[in-house]
Amino acid sequence: MKILDKDLTIKIIKRLKSIFAVLSLKLIVAVFLMNSTCAFLKALYQLSVLEPNWDTFWRELYGYFKMLNLYGFSMVFAYLGLSKGPDIKMSITRIVAIGVLAFVISYPFTLLFFTWDESNLHPTLQAAIYLFATLLISAWALIVMLYIKSRESQPRFQLLKQQIAEESLSREKAEMELHLLQAQIEPHFFFNTLANLHSLIESNPDDAKKLLEQLSDYLRTSIPQFRRKFIQLGDELKMVKHYLNIQQIRFSHRLTYNISVSDELKSLPILPMSLLTLVENAIIHGIEKKSGEGNITINATSERKGLLNVSIIDSAGLLKTPKFGTGLSNLVERLEVAYESSTSLSFGKTLNDETQVNLEVPVYG
Repeated sequence: MKILDKDLTIKIIKRLKSIFAVLSLKLIVAVFLMNSTCAFLKALYQLSVLEPNWDTFWRELYGYFKMLNLYGFSMVFAYLGLSKGPDIKMSITRIVAIGVLAFVISYPFTLLFFTWDESNLHPTLQAAIYLFATLLISAWALIVMLYIKSRESQPRFQLLKQQIAEESLSREKAEMELHLLQAQIEPHFFFNTLANLHSLIESNPDDAKKLLEQLSDYLRTSIPQFRRKFIQLGDELKMVKHYLNIQQIRFSHRLTYNISVSDELKSLPILPMSLLTLVENAIIHGIEKKSGEGNITINATSERKGLLNVSIIDSAGLLKTPKFGTGLSNLVERLEVAYESSTSLSFGKTLNDETQVNLEVPVYG
């Protein structure tokens, strides 16, 4: 029983907190001014039509002021206490319950704040009848307003529901496309690596063994990242390092690389295998086609607020125009699905005639 009482107390406290959260100062002032204006108009009518006496005017003004503010705020509290929100239809039962709660709230104050004439009826009964009649008029006004509000808001609410459903469907479709594209890019990388392993088995079995060990380490650490929508930049760079270690074995260590990324940037989100695809492209269309030593340099900055910029430079400098094969085409589609128009991918040359690729993406994920 104590548990039930405790739960009920918690519910009441939460409900009161929600009521006071809605009751902003602006709303309180608006209700107060509306009630006070009505009190002034009622007293002015009393002065100009019924009894042209200023003493009566001030007395009536004070009485109407107390009455309308008391009943007005009682109705507001009752409505906020029993309403289930603007998107839930208000039933007649709940409207009656709001009226009853407003009656319960305001009755003690009505009995206390007002002077009742001596008559055959007891003051408590007089207060109850007067309060009931006043609240009944207010209830009819409330019913009419709620009915009109529901009629007006129903088309807008239905339109909003439709828009939310369409946006949700569009988001689900985009995520399905993203997962499909990522599923396509994984075999592309694996087949290329296995082809390299196959050629090394015949030409250099020792390096083939090392390559197989590196590939096993790569798969063990990287496969869990493939199916995620975004991963941390640091995790992406770990995959890139594994890939470059594999390529160093393949190129008989004529390949070197340098990664310059600060620790605070490594926690930023990025699309899985995005940098790996660009590094792979630099190897295939740059380092692989040029004899002698080759170098890959990766830098990351976040100079523009809300954007992460990653540059990949290969020393070969052979790529005059980007060749959008399977890997790059897939990456461009994935970037569009994940970031829409908030990303950019550009190709250019450094002052040393090296090929430079810049990827700029938002820092959200």
